[in-house]
Amino acid sequence: MIIHVIGGFLGSGKTTLLIKIAEQYIRAGKKVTILVNEIGDIGVDGKTIDGKGLDSVELEQGCICCSLAGTLQSTMRQIETEFNPDVLIIEPTGLALPHKVREIIRGTVEEDEVSTIGIIDAYRFRLLCGKKEEFMTMQLSKSDVVWVNKIDVADGEMVSEAVAWIREVCPRAPVFLVSGKTSEGLDAAFGGSLFLK
Repeated sequence: MIIHVIGGFLGSGKTTLLIKIAEQYIRAGKKVTILVNEIGDIGVDGKTIDGKGLDSVELEQGCICCSLAGTLQSTMRQIETEFNPDVLIIEPTGLALPHKVREIIRGTVEEDEVSTIGIIDAYRFRLLCGKKEEFMTMQLSKSDVVWVNKIDVADGEMVSEAVAWIREVCPRAPVFLVSGKTSEGLDAAFGGSLFLK
């Protein structure tokens, strides 16, 4: 089973992009399940995903990289039994650290089956970085690949700043410029080694 953990701050476009990833795998004949971590009472992301006809499971009322660690492992076993997917896409809350999620599931799967995809909101990058740079660095620095999202609304300078920052924070990760809304750049991003093994 291939597992992708999608990381990024609140509002970076993770749900839109994970739906695009799922659809890409489905077109390639793969069975996909999505695991969403919701903190609020209303699972908005889960409803959005279910509305697309995709299999999804929600973990609510806690963060899977800390208070729900045991629940995550048992839920993954349940997903494997009930859905038996080729691909599992995990969307932690926007306040989670994706590499922590990866550490939690490392014992249940082969290391090379798990990758983390960091998402940066190019349009709000300056604002977020000005207020949350330390957290964003922790959240994205161990990503295997980074997608700079919302290039359809961000100007060239915004995009360049986001790319320069991530190359400093995460120098070994390939960086792709994408738009979840328009699908611009996604073909190149999907052409990376993380996908369609």
